[in-house]
Amino acid sequence: MIGRLAVGVFAVVAALAVSRADAAELSAFAGGESDTRGQSFSYLGIDVTQPVREPLALAARLLSSYLTYKFREGDEIVRASSPGVSVVAGLKLRWPKGAVGFFGGAEYRDTDLDPDVRTAAMRNETLSGIVQFEASGELPSRTLLGYFASYNTGDDFVYQKATARQQVTNFDYARPNTLLVGVELMYGRNPDYEFVGVGPIIELYNVPGVFSVNIHGGYRHDATFGSGVYGGLGLWKRF
Repeated sequence: MIGRLAVGVFAVVAALAVSRADAAELSAFAGGESDTRGQSFSYLGIDVTQPVREPLALAARLLSSYLTYKFREGDEIVRASSPGVSVVAGLKLRWPKGAVGFFGGAEYRDTDLDPDVRTAAMRNETLSGIVQFEASGELPSRTLLGYFASYNTGDDFVYQKATARQQVTNFDYARPNTLLVGVELMYGRNPDYEFVGVGPIIELYNVPGVFSVNIHGGYRHDATFGSGVYGGLGLWKRF
């Protein structure tokens, strides 16, 4: 099933890129995040964006990921490991100081539970629909704002993340590296689980390489295990 889904993704990506290969934009992103409650998420993905007519562009994304988490089933703690792959495609509207995107697609996961819980919504092989929305903008103060939201039909999971990053160096872009600092706020829930997290972000952006790396972390509280801390790393590169 993973193979069929990946073939479909690359068919979409190729169609976008071939239509106007000289204008297609390709970027890659990777990272990971974990907390003190046994939850972790790592990912590797690509994005192909094909401008159509300002401000409209078409986009497709392929993402491979690995998710671990724990939950309570009666008196037992269930540990889950869940590799997966997802594909989305949609529309982007872009302006000089901002953008919005709307995406839809599918996610395949193969979730192993220890001990096995036969009533769990995400168990063994599952294929579910996903919907995503994102928005970003830059204020005259060199403050970058971002928002991302997603919904997964497999377990009715809603995830939201908002960020604010302030450029603090290299205002004239005379040097290759630019430093940004900021804060992130995230929230997720489904009928059985809920969490909220907040923490700082430090990002280094290399202007000539069109490359960024960020370190983030902070406080997280979930309905199952209470409060803890989390940390993560993110990488992005445009080709």
